[in-house]
Amino acid sequence: MKPADLVIIGSGIACTSTLIEVFNRLIEKPVDNKFSITIIEKNREFWLGVPYGSRSSVNALTITSIYDFFTNKHERSLFFNWFNQNKTELLDFYQHNGGATAEQWMQKNADTIKKEDWKNVYLPRHICGKYQQQKFDTVLRIVEGKGLAGLTLINADVTDVKPGNNGYIVSYELTDKTNLSLTAAKVVIATGSAPVRNIDLPVESDTVVINDLYEPGAEENIQKLAAALSSTKNYDERNMLVIGSNACSIEFLYLLAGLPHLTGLINKLVVISKSGLLPYHIINDSTSEHLTDNLDQLKKEGNYTIEKLVEAAKKDIGIAVKDGVIVPYIDKIIGFTFELLQPLDEAAKKAFIGIYGMQLSNLFRRSGTDYKTGSGLLHELEKLVLLKGSFDKIQFNHNGGELHYTSTDSQQKLTYPEKFKVIVNCTGSDDLSQSSSKLIYNLVHNGIAAVNLSRKGFLVNEYFEAASNLYVIGPLLGGNKNERIHFWHLENASRIMYLAPYLAECLVP
Repeated sequence: MKPADLVIIGSGIACTSTLIEVFNRLIEKPVDNKFSITIIEKNREFWLGVPYGSRSSVNALTITSIYDFFTNKHERSLFFNWFNQNKTELLDFYQHNGGATAEQWMQKNADTIKKEDWKNVYLPRHICGKYQQQKFDTVLRIVEGKGLAGLTLINADVTDVKPGNNGYIVSYELTDKTNLSLTAAKVVIATGSAPVRNIDLPVESDTVVINDLYEPGAEENIQKLAAALSSTKNYDERNMLVIGSNACSIEFLYLLAGLPHLTGLINKLVVISKSGLLPYHIINDSTSEHLTDNLDQLKKEGNYTIEKLVEAAKKDIGIAVKDGVIVPYIDKIIGFTFELLQPLDEAAKKAFIGIYGMQLSNLFRRSGTDYKTGSGLLHELEKLVLLKGSFDKIQFNHNGGELHYTSTDSQQKLTYPEKFKVIVNCTGSDDLSQSSSKLIYNLVHNGIAAVNLSRKGFLVNEYFEAASNLYVIGPLLGGNKNERIHFWHLENASRIMYLAPYLAECLVP
């Protein structure tokens, strides 16, 4: 069989954004032969990925306002034109499928949408997925109609990629466990974030552990935990633990808050994280003075190190978020930090992108008012407990899971006094060198791809290559610093869309 010109592993927004740009290049400058592309996706659903497809709840919202979701002005304009043309159909679908949560969202946002005040609207994410898929379908029809490209879809889990046959041998496992392989001239890894650090559950335990909220899907997992709580006869034992306070966590709390029959089953819901805080709410305030006293002092003194720069930025961010996140204020601090980073050497710049940038981001994690109402309701019901500490382990027994953790403030090793019948793991992706993904593990341990400083992404060059003709796009690019790529995280659709045209240049010269 003739090798595929291109194999893309994963079919979410990193894949569709890349293919849209590849197709546009083929339309503008057709290649001599029909360009063969194979997409391998382990989930049954192609093109939407976790955030925009069925694995997320229909009620899941954009983390930023829809105005900020599309940072490119041209793309933003295209989206709003499309949304206004299809608004009735889109909102009718949501209202009919989102239950009480959708009804509350519609009531809260009706006037804002009518006024087109997009800076204050956090749209259901599936709407963004429909927009992206329509763009993709349109350009796909053109290239297939002109005979410029042929697309093959395979529903399988890629387990390995190795050099061979003047390209790469891609090994994959079908849903029936059959192992097959194909060859490709070029391969793109577009799998999304690496898997989370799993919590292993003993076979005999009746505790429910959900390691990935979105696998097989958020709504299925919520039904599973509801059943576990319902079957626990003693109300005082109906305790739930959420490990981590990131975007997954705040989204989970929002989804729970829209299900009163479920929140009524919960005795205590404990969220443990190093900060003991959920993401801040976003404040639209353009009147306040945005001070950067610590960075100003650092610039005045001069002769600073990367460590001193990060310390000053952290102090200014701490002041900026004391009442919530004002996005222009944070933008000013980060912009000033980058300005002061420029005189430092290349090693310091790589350390900032690979290590320190994410530390700063963790200090100003934010979400919109809709999501904050979810955690606010659980707090009002006196069910929510925010625990400040580092997760160590869960010890399981017949009463449930026992949490062992280290206090952030005292560094003491502690045991939480209550047991948990349900545990939801929102810890984020693991170090790639220890990943539970067979593909990632094999790439690293066979010496084909190296892990970058962040430990969450592959080291790539300015052409997106982890190795010759082996490319990366999406979250696994995070932590790279080179002439073209300089982001500490890439779990952001607008950044992926920004990078996609550059990757397409490498794939179709």
